[in-house]
Amino acid sequence: MKSKTLVEWMFTPFKYIAGGKALLIGVAVMALVSVLGYLSGVHFDGVLDIHFSLKGTYLVHALYQVTTWFILLLVLYITARIMSKSEVRIIDLAGTIAVSQAPLILMALCGFIPAFHLDFGDMSDLDELMVTIKDNIGMIVLNAIVGLVFIAWTIILRYNAYSVSANLKGSKAIVSFIIALFISEILSKIVLSLTVPLLS
Repeated sequence: MKSKTLVEWMFTPFKYIAGGKALLIGVAVMALVSVLGYLSGVHFDGVLDIHFSLKGTYLVHALYQVTTWFILLLVLYITARIMSKSEVRIIDLAGTIAVSQAPLILMALCGFIPAFHLDFGDMSDLDELMVTIKDNIGMIVLNAIVGLVFIAWTIILRYNAYSVSANLKGSKAIVSFIIALFISEILSKIVLSLTVPLLS
């Protein structure tokens, strides 16, 4: 029973929290992610992006969180209104999407491990680049696996947030969510590419 409850909290916490409560928790989560990302040099610069770099001000990291959350909320809300026959409360979607950022806390903590910050040197020197990749192949693979795990966990939470808030299930929910997610990724990259330079 305990393990089942733990799994539910990890992947379907929206059975227990929603609305204003979820939004308050979610804002705290996003604030923590932005602080840890800034301190550890982990950049969540897109709806589906994670990069390691010590460059960037705190305002840039805060912008990542606000921008990706708002764009994902806007796109998923519009999608939910189109696809669902039920009433869709924007506060439910806003809160649950914010909470779905929680796995990124653990990803940000990985940034405090120096080995995660790989330096590939001069990218234009192919020979040097290949040697660097060969020497760090284990860490490159670990970095990719860890990143994919946390991105996948976040996506699962986002899908459950969308599914519960829009009262959608099955292929209709899955397909519409995937489309909305990729639209959100494209929009977030465009917006961040225009706004981040202003704060750097």
